[in-house]
Amino acid sequence: MRLCSLAVLGLGLAAQLVDARQIPNPMPSRYPGDTDDGDMDDDEVLALLILVVAIVGTLIGIGVLFMVFMLCAQLVRRVRWSVFGIDEDGISDRQREQLLPDEDSRQSYELARAFERQYPYGSVNTQLTTEQETQIREKGVNAWEFVVSLDVNAMLQTKTDVLFMGGDNCVQTNLPIPKTNSVYYFEVKIVEKPADVNMWIGLATKPYPAWRMTGWNKYSVGYSVNNGNLHQNSPFKGQHIGEQLYVGDILGIGYQPRSGIVWFTRNGRRYKAIATGMLYDVFPTISADGPCSFSANIGQRGYVFIEANVKRWGFAPIEGVMQPPPVYGANQNTILLEAAEESEESDGSVSDADSDGTGSEEQAEVSSQAQEELIDMENAVESHATGSTSRGEVGGTRIPAAAAASGSQGGEESPHRRNGRRRRHSRYQPPQYQEEDPIAAQLLEAGTTYLEPVAEYRNKQQSEIGESSRSGSESGDSQVQAQAQPKVSGDADSASLDTTPSA
Repeated sequence: MRLCSLAVLGLGLAAQLVDARQIPNPMPSRYPGDTDDGDMDDDEVLALLILVVAIVGTLIGIGVLFMVFMLCAQLVRRVRWSVFGIDEDGISDRQREQLLPDEDSRQSYELARAFERQYPYGSVNTQLTTEQETQIREKGVNAWEFVVSLDVNAMLQTKTDVLFMGGDNCVQTNLPIPKTNSVYYFEVKIVEKPADVNMWIGLATKPYPAWRMTGWNKYSVGYSVNNGNLHQNSPFKGQHIGEQLYVGDILGIGYQPRSGIVWFTRNGRRYKAIATGMLYDVFPTISADGPCSFSANIGQRGYVFIEANVKRWGFAPIEGVMQPPPVYGANQNTILLEAAEESEESDGSVSDADSDGTGSEEQAEVSSQAQEELIDMENAVESHATGSTSRGEVGGTRIPAAAAASGSQGGEESPHRRNGRRRRHSRYQPPQYQEEDPIAAQLLEAGTTYLEPVAEYRNKQQSEIGESSRSGSESGDSQVQAQAQPKVSGDADSASLDTTPSA
């Protein structure tokens, strides 16, 4: 203000000087009949020079005074820090020792100051990106959620419900508050909190120290639940604006991004006090110094503060433009069913062609592939059979020659064909089953993976066992008879020798 007054005073003196010399209007007259030829004498030039010098001198004086003021402020700050020990928060060393009685609190304070110097505001891009804006349009309010980093001793129960499990911790949302509307509002309900645990609820920028309370560091503002104090950018200076909150109480935070004003509500009643200067990209930030839990409402349900519901101060619409998934069971007239019907029709036409004997080249190729697979399976059966005791036995089970012959004949009707359709089998050879496995024996005997009915297989197996037992009994009787004949002849010889008289 003083600099402006000096500039006005200089212009006034120049005008008085021009009036004292009675200098006529230096601009030429454009009206007819005016005899002024437009030439300027020495007095007019001098008056103009004085006016220009006054304006330039005023501007130079304003710049010099501003620089002197900044230098004096820096000098005073250094003197306060060196002589009286007063820091940026206006707290002296003696007051800081009183406010930070233990070593842990002092260490936390020093680490927070170092964090601020390492990560000043603007070092990390906190503005909404194009992808994040698209996510907000698609999901609406559900795009916001609290982020629990590895340094925080907390657990995320839902997107907006967090459980602190002890220690000094701080959580923030993944997205900042937009700046499109004039006002944004959200509420936080205290679900669980012991009496000796304190919580701070407010706004802060990113990055923010994960061990500091909201409002204790730069570019942050927070409401203390235990005493109702409002802290902004400092842990020492707090303004008492409200009341203490208990379990079940709801604290609301309103933010006006165009003016940087932050205000608070308690159970639907607005406080008069406000915080100013929050012209940053801020995030909903909640911190605590012990075990507790909270639930945040950023617009996914109704607010306790009625005005916020009427004026729709939520972060985004409740539902985005993205359509929800279809209801389970509602699959009528879908593309998937249409494709399935087309495939069934094509399979039916192929089966008809096979039954009529008018198959195309593709069907011929399929039949050739099936024959190749059958040959591979026969080779596998033979290779497995050569490793046993006899060629016709696999693991004690006899493989009849009729099965091998039927497998080698390609023109004979095989169990692979059912209802005029050929079944495709895998190109892989059958695995080496256990010798005692009857199913494996049946598979090796048939030369295919098609299983016969159980009753037929058992009857067949019993008939083979009966035939083998009968053949064994017949061979045994013949051997007994053959052994008995020499014994009889020997007895006769011995009898004849015995009957001869001795000499």
